[in-house]
Amino acid sequence: MTVRITRQALAPINARLQGSSPLEILRFAHVTFGDRVAILCGMQRAGTALCHMADRAGLGFDVVFVDTGVMHQQTLDTRDDLARAHPRLRVVTLTPARTFAEQTREEGVLYLSRGGQERCCDMRKTAPLRTVAGRYDAFVSALRREEGGARAKINPIDLDQEMGALRVHPFVNLKPADLDQYLAEHADVVTNPLHAMGFLTIGCFPCTTPVRDDEPERAGRWRHLAGVDYCGINPTDRAGFDEAFVILDDRYGAALGVAQ
Repeated sequence: MTVRITRQALAPINARLQGSSPLEILRFAHVTFGDRVAILCGMQRAGTALCHMADRAGLGFDVVFVDTGVMHQQTLDTRDDLARAHPRLRVVTLTPARTFAEQTREEGVLYLSRGGQERCCDMRKTAPLRTVAGRYDAFVSALRREEGGARAKINPIDLDQEMGALRVHPFVNLKPADLDQYLAEHADVVTNPLHAMGFLTIGCFPCTTPVRDDEPERAGRWRHLAGVDYCGINPTDRAGFDEAFVILDDRYGAALGVAQ
């Protein structure tokens, strides 16, 4: 048996979780979905803090990381360090079907135009994630409302129609100062060294630059393309988010407060 889940259907559980702590939301995801939930982590500081929180609380998760083939070496090293430092987590690395050299040889340098950037991000980031569609019923990510833009409207639990899964956001209400405090209090959080080099957010090396103090947080992403803010791997950043729905096994209905 299955249940159809919409954003409206999730309103009661989101209202209940709205005042919950990040760890309480993490525990909810772990108890509800068991081995069918994974943490999505791009090896940025919010994501690695989330992994640290889960591991130190004794919560075992798969950690899904997409290696686009054009990541900074520091990001790959962070992934390896995180895997070594967190025994309860299992890092799963996904990769594109083609190497970046093969893609460029066949299609040119796509990221120089907006349309090309969308295709490049889809092939190198979103498509690898789609290969595990059906393996997980929920993905936990470190998105925060404080990031602004499309992410200002995220809920503790949202939908990922493309993956046929839910998205869980333990850091939904986390302020920048809260994240800074967590990192200050937990010196063993694995942190990407690029953050100390002026990179506030981190993606592929051709499309990521450091950010000045007077610039927005995401100013370093696709600096060469005006108006591009996101890669599209997160459903909140894509069109049609509000109208989405997913079909899941009805065993989750009671925990989510969703009627069959």
